[in-house]
Amino acid sequence: MKTVLLVTSSFLLAACANTPVAEAEAGPQPQLRSAVVIAEPAAGLSQAERFEFWKGQFINAAIAKNYAPDLVRSVILPANINPLALERDANQPEFTKPVWSYVDSAASDARISGGRNKMTEVDPVLDIIEARYRVPREVLTAIWGLETSYGRILGKHDIIDSLSTFAFEGRRQKFGEQQLYALLDLLASGDVRREQLTGAWAGAMGMTQFIPTTFRDYAVDLDGNGNKDLWTQPGDALASAANYISRSGWRAGEPVMTEVKLPAGFDYSVTDSTKKTVNAWTALGVQPVSGRRWSAEAGFLEAKLIAPGGARGPKFLTFKNFDVLKRYNNSTSYVMGISVLSDALARKPGIQQDWPRGDELLSFENKKALQQKLTDLGFSTGGVDGRIGPNSRRAIRAWQAANGLTADGYMEQRLFKRLMSQ
Repeated sequence: MKTVLLVTSSFLLAACANTPVAEAEAGPQPQLRSAVVIAEPAAGLSQAERFEFWKGQFINAAIAKNYAPDLVRSVILPANINPLALERDANQPEFTKPVWSYVDSAASDARISGGRNKMTEVDPVLDIIEARYRVPREVLTAIWGLETSYGRILGKHDIIDSLSTFAFEGRRQKFGEQQLYALLDLLASGDVRREQLTGAWAGAMGMTQFIPTTFRDYAVDLDGNGNKDLWTQPGDALASAANYISRSGWRAGEPVMTEVKLPAGFDYSVTDSTKKTVNAWTALGVQPVSGRRWSAEAGFLEAKLIAPGGARGPKFLTFKNFDVLKRYNNSTSYVMGISVLSDALARKPGIQQDWPRGDELLSFENKKALQQKLTDLGFSTGGVDGRIGPNSRRAIRAWQAANGLTADGYMEQRLFKRLMSQ
């Protein structure tokens, strides 16, 4: 497959491979046959009693949307609360894993060798998928490896239990309802069978971890047997991932990201969101880390610059395909993980620059304190939620610049203590 860069790309990983981002909303919304009156549960009911009350509400609403009454009752009435889903949905993790830990894990020797073995094992199927969807086999195999360790870790939770739990109460009620309607669509169409619906506690299913709306809208029956089996058939699972990525805008032959080096005194305010052509980045002194020159074709591609480890860590240009892969899992670190593993599977070089491995990173509570302190000092973060996004990094850079520091938007414990002491 043609590439337009003279240098190979290598990438980082982050968050644990989780669930693809659903594009579609809930299931079909036909004209209601009659109004549904939703009563409030009586005060003082137990959780189990309130859950039974919710079941009745959902069944009535689904039937009003023209789902078959027998199907809805057979799916919803046996549902049980999944305590793990409630617990994990309610609690934020205290600490964030450093990006370099994910990078190391993504390209572990075991994962690389396992991926190469799997590619050999399903080579004929990958030939078909790659020709049809034009998504590289290494990218698809990397998704397979990070999501479920090549199908070894699929999750044993009952998906209907988990999604009913979300829809019942908590911060993801709308998500839970949307996914339940998508499951009803899948069962009504015969694309899946009820006994197949097992997976992760958060509702993702199969070797490539599709949530139900993504499954309904993008899953593929590659072998044509009438069942979209993402649990036991690698062909169906990998073709489904390829279909999703392709329809999300994948550009065949273009890179995902590539490692670069920056000149001394570089202005980091252009990182994260500023999109420029490679030629424009070159004019600012951005060069391939290999020291080689960009190809003529590469010069016209648009890219963003990221520095997830700050000025002392590796830097990368990210391209359109990086954003496409974020549709699968909306995490910069996750896409980096896919990239570093796919490069390793293709026997391309890994990341050349080292990470600031000695840094102690911030806890979730530290991040909230950071956001509040920056806001108090006049550097607005756009809110206090413990999530360091573009607004928070912009505020960090402004504070760093005001204090004569390298304004790279990167914060660790040493700098955090300096900030908090002001």
